[in-house]
Amino acid sequence: MYPAIAATPRPAQAFSTAHLPPEERLRAWEEHNADALIALMCRTPRGQDFRAREDNVDLGRVHLARVRATAHVVERPADLIERRPTGSVAIYAALRGEALFQQAGRRQVVRPGDLLVCDADGSFVRGFGQGLDELAVRVERSALPDDVRVGEPLIVRRDESNPYGRALARLVGRAVGVEGATRADEQAVVDLASVLVSDGATRPSVVHRALACALVEDRLNDPRLSAPEVADAVGISVRQLTRVFADAGTTFPRYVLGRRLEVAYGLLTGPDGAETRTAAVATRCGFRSIAHFSQTFHARFGVTAGALRRTGAQRD
Repeated sequence: MYPAIAATPRPAQAFSTAHLPPEERLRAWEEHNADALIALMCRTPRGQDFRAREDNVDLGRVHLARVRATAHVVERPADLIERRPTGSVAIYAALRGEALFQQAGRRQVVRPGDLLVCDADGSFVRGFGQGLDELAVRVERSALPDDVRVGEPLIVRRDESNPYGRALARLVGRAVGVEGATRADEQAVVDLASVLVSDGATRPSVVHRALACALVEDRLNDPRLSAPEVADAVGISVRQLTRVFADAGTTFPRYVLGRRLEVAYGLLTGPDGAETRTAAVATRCGFRSIAHFSQTFHARFGVTAGALRRTGAQRD
């Protein structure tokens, strides 16, 4: 069920090896990933120093991260899977640097802009000779619809027309600080991941909701965004669209408003929040009326947008 408009966005928790002695960094990195994401064995090219940072958000059934590191190789062998299973699927969105991926005897190159979908409990090796900057999503299989089956590894290439992957990357990026501290809707992530993992072979309601959420993420700044427009783009009636969001415990207008307010919160508390005018944030998030933005923002977060922006400036 989509969260009610109630809680403030959850900030990402950062882990970095910067403060550690060089000889302890790999071990600490492995321990952190085992607890926060996926247990892996790491190694670096001989003689090279290792530096890494990971920003994590735990939504419950879904774990999100932005991972940045120098050149290294990670491996998830069978014995480690037996000791530390995840019961999950993994989706990686490459932001920078080519990477090699090998699973089930198949070796592939993942390039910036590509998405990699794989079984987190299948043995794999990933190599980052140019360093690493990526978004990572781990979704528990129990969260996926019953008809979704995890098959062979799948790479969605950057030049493929795939609105689900693009929307998922945007949701995760906003949650882990690429675009500000914006809460990610867990069910929206699950829906998008379900379509990616199954390559579209899941229940129509899930596909319709995932595509609707993808369209909303693409058009949050457009005040003309409407249910008829989204329904038409998805290929269903407005009544069906209403039912799709009702099944998730919300309405289409409530979902759109919630996403706009979450993004606004992220912009106001982000690095440039103190220098950003409240009216500019409202416009950027698709609000026609500054008064409506101010009223709904205060009702959502219990603080005015201006006060939140000034608080951020005082922290800086």
